Amino acid sequence: MRVYFVHQCISVSALALAMVAGPAVAAAEDDRANDAQAIPDIIVTAQGREQRLQDVPVSVSVVSGAQLEQQGIRTLQDVSSRVANVRITTGSLVNSINVRGVGSGENPGFEQAVATFADGVYRSRSRTTMTALFDVDRVEILKGPQTTFFGANASAGALSITTRKPGDSFDYNASGLYGLSDGEYNFEGGATVPLTATLSGRAAIRVSGMEGFVDLPDGSHGPHDNSVQGRVSLRWKPSDNWTTDLRVDRARSRIEDYAPFQLTHCPAAAPFPSSSVCAAMLAANPDLDTKLDFNSQSLPSYSRFDFFETALTNNFDVGPGTIRTITAYSDMKVKQRQPLIPVAYPTASGHDPFPIEAKETYKFFSQEIRFESETGGTLEYAFGGYYQHGKLYYETQAGFFFNPGLFPSFPALVETVFGDYPGFDASYALTGAPYSTQRENSFSAFASLTIRPVERVRINLGGRYTDVTKKAHRYLVIGSSENGVAESLVPYDLATPVGQLPLPIAACLIMGCTTGDFATNKVHDNKFMPSVGVQLDATDDVMLYATYSKGFKAGGYSTSSSPSVFGPETVNAYEIGLKGSFLDRALTLNLAAFRMDYKGLQETTFDSNLASSITNAAGARSQGVEVGVGWKIAQGVRLSADLAYLDATYTDYKNGECTKLSQYQPSAADPSLTVCEANGGIQDLSGKRRAYAAKWSGSVGMDFTVAAAGGNEFRASPVVNFSSAYFMTATADDLFRQKAFRKYDLRLGYGPADRRWELAVIGRNLTNVATSSYRLGVPGADGSVLSLVERGRSVGVQLTVKN
Repeated sequence: MRVYFVHQCISVSALALAMVAGPAVAAAEDDRANDAQAIPDIIVTAQGREQRLQDVPVSVSVVSGAQLEQQGIRTLQDVSSRVANVRITTGSLVNSINVRGVGSGENPGFEQAVATFADGVYRSRSRTTMTALFDVDRVEILKGPQTTFFGANASAGALSITTRKPGDSFDYNASGLYGLSDGEYNFEGGATVPLTATLSGRAAIRVSGMEGFVDLPDGSHGPHDNSVQGRVSLRWKPSDNWTTDLRVDRARSRIEDYAPFQLTHCPAAAPFPSSSVCAAMLAANPDLDTKLDFNSQSLPSYSRFDFFETALTNNFDVGPGTIRTITAYSDMKVKQRQPLIPVAYPTASGHDPFPIEAKETYKFFSQEIRFESETGGTLEYAFGGYYQHGKLYYETQAGFFFNPGLFPSFPALVETVFGDYPGFDASYALTGAPYSTQRENSFSAFASLTIRPVERVRINLGGRYTDVTKKAHRYLVIGSSENGVAESLVPYDLATPVGQLPLPIAACLIMGCTTGDFATNKVHDNKFMPSVGVQLDATDDVMLYATYSKGFKAGGYSTSSSPSVFGPETVNAYEIGLKGSFLDRALTLNLAAFRMDYKGLQETTFDSNLASSITNAAGARSQGVEVGVGWKIAQGVRLSADLAYLDATYTDYKNGECTKLSQYQPSAADPSLTVCEANGGIQDLSGKRRAYAAKWSGSVGMDFTVAAAGGNEFRASPVVNFSSAYFMTATADDLFRQKAFRKYDLRLGYGPADRRWELAVIGRNLTNVATSSYRLGVPGADGSVLSLVERGRSVGVQLTVKN
C-alpha cells in the first residue's frame, strides 16, 4: 500500500493514539453522556453470559441498535465497512463473510467459517444475513475461532445478534428514511406492551427497499428492492427466577435486477487472445460502457427470499447458577436468476447466452441446554450440550445458449457430439441441472472453567467436542429449456446411439459439468476443540490477556456442477491483548495481536466455463494487529478509530487454480508452453495473499454535539472508511483485485438531548467511489471480468421518534 494512502487515512484524526489501542469499540448506548466524561460500559455476551466488554478476553467489535438506527444502517455489509479486518459482501450464489482474511468460498454447500447467531440461534446459510439488522439491541463481531461458546463451525469468528426484548413498561420507537439519490426507503417501528403482571409483548415491522443505484438500459435502476420483515416477541416472568422469551420472525424480499453485472476488460489486453464472445458483445452493444461505474447493460436478474424462524429461550435461576435452554426452528427459501454473460448477446434461439437459476431450501431444528454458575467467585463454570438437524435441497439450472456461428469450432463439436442423439434440440438450447439433497445431524458438548488462583489473575479453560454426520445425494439432468427457466426444463432422451458417449457425459464436455452421484454419500467428522487463556488485571482499568484456541469446521458436499466432497478444516489460534481505560475512563484503548494457522482450508476453484469444484488448501496463516480508540476529547466531542494490519497468506497450497493471465503467458523455461501448462495446469499459491485480506483496513470517526435553543442539539458525525487493495478470488489474480479506496460518510442531526425525536441527513460514500463486491471471469472471454458494483453516493433524510 502506498505511503500517501496511509498518511491520508491516519491524518483525519489523532490516530497516533491508536497504536496503543485495540479492536473496534462502539458505544452500546446513545452517547448523550456529554454530561459525564466517562465512556459508558459496553455489555456483551461473547462468552455466553452478560459481561463488560473490557473484561472479556476476546477481540470483539460492537455496534448498538441505537447506532444502527441513527446511522440508517440496515445491512451487515454497511456494518463491515466500519470495522477493521471484516468484509461482508453480496455475491452471485452466496453472501461472503470474511474476518481477518478468512471466510468460506463461493459454494452454497459451505457452512460459513464466520458463523451467524441470533439470540444464540445458529444460522448456517449465508443468505440469512439479509435478515440480520432488524430491531436489534446490538451486533457483536467476534474475531478468531469461537468454538467453546458458539459451536464447531465458527472457525474464523462469529456474528452474534441480540434482538430487542419486551420490557416491563410501554414503549415505542419508529423511524422513517427516504433516499434522495437512489429512492431508498426504510420505515420501521416497534412497540412493547405489558399484557399482564407477568407477561409483556413486543411487535416490530420494517418495510424497506430502493429504486436502485445502477442505471440500466431501459432507464430503470437496479437492484430494485422491496422487502418486509416482522417480529413478534413475548417475555413471561412468572417469578423472579424464571424468564421465558418467545421470538417469531418472518422476512420476505423481492429484488428485481438483483445482479446488475458490469463488463470490464473487454476487449482484454495482450497476451489474452481476441475473444469472439467479447467481440460479439461489443458488436451487439456499440455504446457498451466497460468501466466500473454505476451503469450496466446487464440482462434481467432477480432474487426471491423467504425466511421464517422461531426461538424459545428459558432461563431458570436455581441458586448456584442458571439453567438456559434454547429451542429453535427455521425455514428458508431462496430462488434467484442471474446472467453470467453480462450484456445482450446474439444466440441461435434468442435466449440469454448463459443464464443461471438456483433454488435453495433449508430447514433447521436445534436444541441447546447449558448451565452457568454464578460469577465473582474463585471458580466460575459453564457446561452444556447442543443438537441440530438440518435438511438442504439445492437445484441449479445452467443454460448454454451460444450462437454456433460465433464459435468456428462449436457447430462441428455439437454435430460430432450430439448429431445422432434422438430428441436433441436443434437450437442448441442446452441446459444442465444438478440437483442435490443433504441431511445433517450435529451433536456437541462443551464446558468452560474460570479459576481465580490469586487476586487479579484469571485462568480460563474451555473445550467443545463435536460430532457431525452429513448424508447427501446428487444427480444431473441434461435437457432443453426455455431461456434457462427451471420450470421449462425438458430432459433429453437418454438413449445412446451406437459408438457415441452417453448423452450426459457428452454434454458435460461442453458445459464443464460432471455426472453421477457423490463418491461417498456419508461424511462423518468429529473433533475436540480445547481453549486456554490467562487474564491479568494490571489495574482496576487495564486488563491483559493471552489465549489459545482450536477451531474446526466440518466437511461436506458441493452444490455445484461438480460432485465434490470436501474434508474438514482446522485452525490453531493465538492471541494476546490489552484492554484499558484511562483519563477517568474518558479514553478507551485496546490492542490485539493474533496468529491463526489453518489446515485443510476449504476453497472453491473454477474452470473456464465457471464450473466449480472444492479443494482443501493444505495450509494458510492469518496474523496481524488490531487497534482502536474511543476518546471523549471534550464535552460534545468524541473520537473513535478502528485500524488493522493483516498478513493473511497461504503457507502451503501447491494445487491452486491458475490465474487467467498465466494461461496465456509463455513460459520462460519453455516458450511452447504457457506458464500454467508448464506448472502442470495448477498454480502454487504458497506465500500468496488470501482473498479479502486487505493489508490495511479500518475507519475513523468524530462525533460533535453543540447545544441549541430550547434544549435541542446539533450533531455532526463524519466518518472515513478505508482499505488497501485485496484479491476477490482464491487465485491471487490481479484481474479480480479491488484497488485501495477511501469512502467518506457524514451524518447531520437535530433534536432534543434525550433523542425523543431527531431529524437527520445521512450521506454515505460522498465522493462516489466505485468499488465492487464480487468479481468473476466471463465464460468464453478470458481476460474479461464480471463485476457487481457496490453502492455509490447516497443521501437520505431520516426522522426518528421514541418515548
